[in-house]
Amino acid sequence: MNNFVKKNNVVIADLFVYFVMAIMGIIAIVFPGIGYEKPAVYSAMLFFIITFFSFGGYFFTRDSKVTYELLIFSLISIMTAMYLLLYEHATMTYALGSGYLMFSVLSTMNKIYWIYKLKKDNNDLWLLRAIAVILLLFISILTIQNFYRVVSEVQTIMIGYYFLSYGLISFVELILFVNVNPKSFKEFVEGGYTSNNKLKKITDFNNDIDQLNNITKKKKKKNH
Repeated sequence: MNNFVKKNNVVIADLFVYFVMAIMGIIAIVFPGIGYEKPAVYSAMLFFIITFFSFGGYFFTRDSKVTYELLIFSLISIMTAMYLLLYEHATMTYALGSGYLMFSVLSTMNKIYWIYKLKKDNNDLWLLRAIAVILLLFISILTIQNFYRVVSEVQTIMIGYYFLSYGLISFVELILFVNVNPKSFKEFVEGGYTSNNKLKKITDFNNDIDQLNNITKKKKKKNH
């Protein structure tokens, strides 16, 4: 991985952004009282921090062979931050729930687009990224539903879990994406598929034998 990272600043920038997300999540969990009074404003500040690092990461990698995933991610983050500030005085549960829902949907669409690009380029690691997206969606559903409940310290803790989960899943996904060889991954997937087919054929064969045995037994009974 070290050799790859030295040659590719994009990896460094992405990993750093996701690392920052995870750290902010840990801080929110350990110190839930920080954002207790104004969780929407607190969330907006976190998204502004993510915007700063992801936007900075994009410019850090502008001379590399770079995609626009990080730039789009920074735009999604600042849109979410502005939305949360705009609806700060609305019902708090609505502001948090709809704000994080917007971020989850847009960031998922961003990831799905790059999954589509990988699949179009016949890169079998698209499946790896797809698994990460499914995990992120699952985490999003679990946490966002809590934002629509009564405001309490639990809200800040859920904010922490959201950032921590998003950061860790994306961080691990990127490390695997960098280290896993597409050919090896394809062989692994196809190997599992082949094994399932073989198992199915063996099961079907055994069922056929059982059916033949039953037919033979019935014929013997009729003859007797």
